[in-house]
Amino acid sequence: MLLIPLNVQAHDPKNYTILLFEDGPTPEGVVPGILVENDSLFVRNHDSRENFSHRLQVDLDGDGSFNGIDDYETNWLNSSCELNETGIKIDNNCNAHEVILLSVDNGFLQGNISILHQVRFEGNITEYDFYVNFGEDVHIPSNDPPIGAEETSAGRDVSYPLILLLIVSVVGILFIIPQLTKSNE
Repeated sequence: MLLIPLNVQAHDPKNYTILLFEDGPTPEGVVPGILVENDSLFVRNHDSRENFSHRLQVDLDGDGSFNGIDDYETNWLNSSCELNETGIKIDNNCNAHEVILLSVDNGFLQGNISILHQVRFEGNITEYDFYVNFGEDVHIPSNDPPIGAEETSAGRDVSYPLILLLIVSVVGILFIIPQLTKSNE
């Protein structure tokens, strides 16, 4: 039984990129059917204007407030961060991107998530609505036969290694039985 491969379809968690531009995020939202639990949002500030920062605030508890104790927010994201001569960030608090894991462990429940996209310039904050919808990560068994198997007329999968094992076993039994039935003289 250990040789029989299981037919389960799974997906690798994916990073879905959201770019924050001067005129808003691209894409403008994430519709159902694209993301599932444990996928991630890769959010990056691509606003070319100087000194403009962006962040996302997420209303996780659905109370209409985006800055509650149970809600989530990214860091303020800059379009770039100053680097030293070896390529290391000079200011560790400077970020141009952030990854948001869509996981229950992070407080994200499946469904439509309301998000506030904020843009900050010289102390003034402008806010825009944004949404992300993601579903349950469902793994459905495949109806395809396993690799190395063929479909029989009865509709059952027969694995080639199992057939080979059966043939070798029968040949071995046919060889051993005459040896055991010989009388000791």
